[in-house]
Amino acid sequence: MSSKKKRSALLVDVLAALGDVRITERYLIDEENKRTHFLHGTQDGEEIVINEAVSVVPTLLHELIHFVRPRWSETTVRRHCTMLVRQLEHSEVKAIYDQYVERKVTSDNS
Repeated sequence: MSSKKKRSALLVDVLAALGDVRITERYLIDEENKRTHFLHGTQDGEEIVINEAVSVVPTLLHELIHFVRPRWSETTVRRHCTMLVRQLEHSEVKAIYDQYVERKVTSDNS
């Protein structure tokens, strides 16, 4: 018997569809819950819009906490990161993400 795991038919379909859609990035807010909810992405027809900020900003804050509190445990950093993310307004998340985009340096680790 093969050591490879059987692939889900859905996974095969999803990966095959990757070349059939246009992918864009935009900051998205859930219009029904503007104060507290972000959208990770949306799909309309052949366009998929990804909101990169909702994954980048928490990761960036997490690593910044390590930078400013290097002695804290991973558990403590995670707890405080969650607390900080929940305190952010949409405008602050967008501003942090904009700083990330402006300041990031692409490294080639190939």
